[in-house]
Amino acid sequence: MINPQDLQNTDFSKSFKGYSCTEVDKYVEYVVEQYTELYREYAELEKKVKILGAKLEEAKNDQSSVSATLLNAQKMADEIIKDANNKANAINGAIKESFDEIVEQYRTVIANEQKKLLEAQKNAIDFKVGILDGYKDQIKMLCELIPLDSMDDVNIRSVDEVVENAISGAGAKLGVKPENEEDVSEETETESENA
Repeated sequence: MINPQDLQNTDFSKSFKGYSCTEVDKYVEYVVEQYTELYREYAELEKKVKILGAKLEEAKNDQSSVSATLLNAQKMADEIIKDANNKANAINGAIKESFDEIVEQYRTVIANEQKKLLEAQKNAIDFKVGILDGYKDQIKMLCELIPLDSMDDVNIRSVDEVVENAISGAGAKLGVKPENEEDVSEETETESENA
């Protein structure tokens, strides 16, 4: 671009037949003024463009710095999430394994307790059967000791008499003397010795 002073210092050759010098000078003066104004605006705009270019470059640097920071932050976030997921999976695995062990232990305990319960139920049934068998045997023995035809007499007699007769009958069948007979015989012998 031409400097306004160069434009103002430009000389034209003068010829006989030409334009009016005064008009040309005035017009050139007008053009130089306009051109000077434009040149000044151009210089200011060029400064602004340089400043804006520098700011743009700075913004680009900032943008790339921010982009790099964001990229690094995203990578770190991804790593943190991945690490957290890995730890969570490890913890879940450990909890599941521990839970499975506890459940297995309780299943074993429950199975053992069920076996004990079944054994206790079997023992209770065996005990009941034993008691019932004992009662049946006692009833058979009582029926053998006390014949059914004498049951009418039993109703009339006292309980002590029935028990004494049952003991005597059982002793006789087994060949054992009742305790009362020994006492009676001893008393008889003592009385005869005293007499």
